[in-house]
Amino acid sequence: MLIASAAHAQSSTAADLRALDFLLGTWNCAHTVGDFSGTYTTTFTKVLGDRWIRQTYDFPASASRAAVQGDFLIGYDGRNQRWLRTGAMSDGLYFTMVGKLSDNVWHYSYLLPGTAGSAVYTKKSNSEYTVEGPSYPENGQMVTEHHRCRKTEERS
Repeated sequence: MLIASAAHAQSSTAADLRALDFLLGTWNCAHTVGDFSGTYTTTFTKVLGDRWIRQTYDFPASASRAAVQGDFLIGYDGRNQRWLRTGAMSDGLYFTMVGKLSDNVWHYSYLLPGTAGSAVYTKKSNSEYTVEGPSYPENGQMVTEHHRCRKTEERS
């Protein structure tokens, strides 16, 4: 029974992960957070036997902020029927999210470092997606992250 359950979870993972195939490649993104705005590059590749998608970030330095890199893994947990996204940034930020897919929208909630916050990833087309959220206090005011990404290079 345990072997059958593990086989089912693995086959669900491979099939459900295909929903993210449109992400494979390199993307240029613009973001705003409160009064701050900027651009960054993110790249998605399949890793670990094509059971996970690795997302790397490269935020360039600005006049007020140092350059930041990030490394995340995105996958699907077929046993619990939820998406997972976990990783860390070179500035020490880390987080883990779980989510559900409905049509072309992923609704993610944060698990670590705390359970507050959510973000919505929306596939606009095979070459554009947006991220709305999370919201959090910064410099005495509540801010919400807004990201718009456009694909620049395909990968398989």
